[in-house]
Amino acid sequence: KAGAGIGVLELHTATMGALASFLLLHLSYTQIMVGWVGAPKGAPVSVCAGYANPAQFTTSEIGVSGGGSYPLHTEAAIMATVPTLAQPEISVINGQAVTSSLAVADYFTKRHDDVLKKIRALDCSPEFTARNFAVSDYTDASGRKLPCYNITRDGFAFLAMGFTGKRAAQFKEAYINAFNQMEKQLSTPSVLSDAAHNASVLYSYISSIHQVWLQQLYPMLEKAESPLAVNLYDRINDAAALASLINMTLNRS
Repeated sequence: KAGAGIGVLELHTATMGALASFLLLHLSYTQIMVGWVGAPKGAPVSVCAGYANPAQFTTSEIGVSGGGSYPLHTEAAIMATVPTLAQPEISVINGQAVTSSLAVADYFTKRHDDVLKKIRALDCSPEFTARNFAVSDYTDASGRKLPCYNITRDGFAFLAMGFTGKRAAQFKEAYINAFNQMEKQLSTPSVLSDAAHNASVLYSYISSIHQVWLQQLYPMLEKAESPLAVNLYDRINDAAALASLINMTLNRS
């Protein structure tokens, strides 16, 4: 991965296709992730929105989805089943996926101060507010530091459910559809658990590598008297044996 930019960089991620939002869906698939380091061009320099001057990278994932190319907390890991356009910009802060009151205001075409008033007037418990709405600040175009909020998945859902208008309706519909898809997925019995499936895939890959090592690479390196023949022999053989043991343990049938 390579990126170019100036200043402190923060990570913003979004999933290409129709798999992105604040709901976690345990599905096994291959997905392509696109990341932006820094905030979008024109964004205010802020704690909430990151730093302008973005750089882009891509990566792919095979297996059970648990996040992007950046090692994230499970909740930060990703966004599932609500179409990409049905959400404001999402950032990763301290290993947690959040959006900001600025992004919410921009997405729902509302004044930011109106969104702040809405957040402060939410009829939810102090505990819920503390967990899902973190007070922060940003610097506006004139250099003033102004208040904003970092908002979690649950906080965003609670807040957006009180909005009206076309975009709010789209979000609510997508949110309901996401729950329906999650319910359908959970009601479908899986043949293998996630761990067992991953162990099976890993064993298959390592077995292929091990076979090529034994039949082609090791004889070639040994003939050339390369130190790699000795250095890698035990490592590759041990990796193959360990993968086999894990696979047999998790897939006894």
